[in-house]
Amino acid sequence: MFYTIQRNMIMSLWKVFASKLFNKMILLYSILTLLPLILVISVFYYKSSAILETNITDSKKQSLVEMVDKIDGYLREVALQAAQIQKDDLIATALRVDYATNEENRESFSSRGSRVNERLSELILRSEFIDAIYLVNANQEVYYADKEYKFESNLALEAMAREKPETFVWAPFNDHNRLVGAKEIIHEPTGKRIGLLIVMLNPERVAMTYSTYGSQEFFITNISGLILSNSDQQLTGTRLRHPDTKNTVVLERVSAYSDFRFISLFSKANFNQEMNSLAFFALLITAATWLLVLILTIILLRRVTTPIARLSRLMGKAQKEVYEKIDNIKTIDEVGRLCVSFNHLITDIQNLIEKVYKVELLNKEAELKMIKAQINPHILYNTLESVNIMAKELGSTAIPDMIRLLAAIFRFSISPGSDLIPLKNELQFVLYYLQLAKYRYKERLTWTIDVSDELQQVIVPKLILQPLVENAIIHGIDQIEEQGNIKIRVYLYEYDLIVEIQDNGAGLKLSSKDHQSSGIGLNNVKQRIQLLYGKRYGLSIEPAADCGTIVRLRLPINIMKGEES
Repeated sequence: MFYTIQRNMIMSLWKVFASKLFNKMILLYSILTLLPLILVISVFYYKSSAILETNITDSKKQSLVEMVDKIDGYLREVALQAAQIQKDDLIATALRVDYATNEENRESFSSRGSRVNERLSELILRSEFIDAIYLVNANQEVYYADKEYKFESNLALEAMAREKPETFVWAPFNDHNRLVGAKEIIHEPTGKRIGLLIVMLNPERVAMTYSTYGSQEFFITNISGLILSNSDQQLTGTRLRHPDTKNTVVLERVSAYSDFRFISLFSKANFNQEMNSLAFFALLITAATWLLVLILTIILLRRVTTPIARLSRLMGKAQKEVYEKIDNIKTIDEVGRLCVSFNHLITDIQNLIEKVYKVELLNKEAELKMIKAQINPHILYNTLESVNIMAKELGSTAIPDMIRLLAAIFRFSISPGSDLIPLKNELQFVLYYLQLAKYRYKERLTWTIDVSDELQQVIVPKLILQPLVENAIIHGIDQIEEQGNIKIRVYLYEYDLIVEIQDNGAGLKLSSKDHQSSGIGLNNVKQRIQLLYGKRYGLSIEPAADCGTIVRLRLPINIMKGEES
């Protein structure tokens, strides 16, 4: 209910607004001004956004490449330090001795452990990134340099190192939130595995290499998305969530030295802020431009719409038969010429008013003549009814029937209404005519009518078939001695109505004079059909197969509605 009231109010306000040409012209000029400005600003905004986004993205990509190269350099440096640790004399000697010593004799390991651990601690101090070093001998005994023993991935690291025995391998997982790598130590003369070197990096030192990024902007992950390093230690070891690409740009690069993935994320809002400021400035320019154009439009439209408004008021008075002319016409453009034409029209109307009374008198005289012309047919129709009554009183049977048929034909001819009637009515009129003609020709005249029930509702021009039947009788049946037959057949052909009237008379021997003598005439029937429906329709005449003539009518299919019928 509320929606209906609101809609009606809006429609009422719009009708009041749209009732004046000035308001519609202001609206039109505003639309024509705003649309190009909005289009230009929109294209500028989106193009600039795309360019800015591309430039920032390229800059971020370049920064990511530089950062990845930097971290790869650090990883490569750690791998070189691990190779130096492997070649240390004390460490190499300890591993060889452990490999050759019986597993039950542990005294040698205990005595060497403190010295090896001290050497490992000394090597850690030489590196900026190494946080812990573990050295596993052939007997699975561990030398280590760490603040506290935090090591649990030796089996996985051992399996990885065996796959690439000549390479320092970085693990795709963390060990106590630390990046970890390992390398097998091989006794070169024998080629035997005598130990496993494990190096763990300090997570804070690694995070310092990408400190320019925030905790949600840079991640070091493995191939499956497990976070191996981040400035927020709580995120390390968790799965990286897939970011919303609509609001976030995701840049990714794979390390050339390890299987690490370096992922950089940055929000599009950073460069959208600059574009929003630019868009706001563009909107201010658009509003100012539109306001200026609006003021100029109002000034110019006043000069155009004022004479049109005066013309509209005077035309309203003219509808109330108050005729006034426009004065002080100052323009010579289309509006000025329109005002001059209106003044001429007012002058012509005033002159015609003086003549209208004469026209009314002539119309009254024409109406009287029409009434008189209608009196005679009604007198003839009433006279036929009187003769019919008298013939019945005298005992005659044929004369009343003939008068009845003639009266029905006459009633059908002068009946008011449309010039288009159902085919059923037209065939009934033809039947009256045939029954009347049979009183003259008696047994010499027979007929058949072949038409389906559904085609009887097709509308046809009134009195279109009777002239053709009359022509078939006079110029066909009347010219032979034997029995005559008229066949009326109605059917559909190529979505048109076809009416055939065939006789078995003397055949085609008609002249133009004969055409004019047969009622309305064949030519008149053809012209009447073509005037109503066009050149496609009409009638054709051709000889019948055995004898006689076929007149074929072609009409469009039109079904009369119930009210019209």
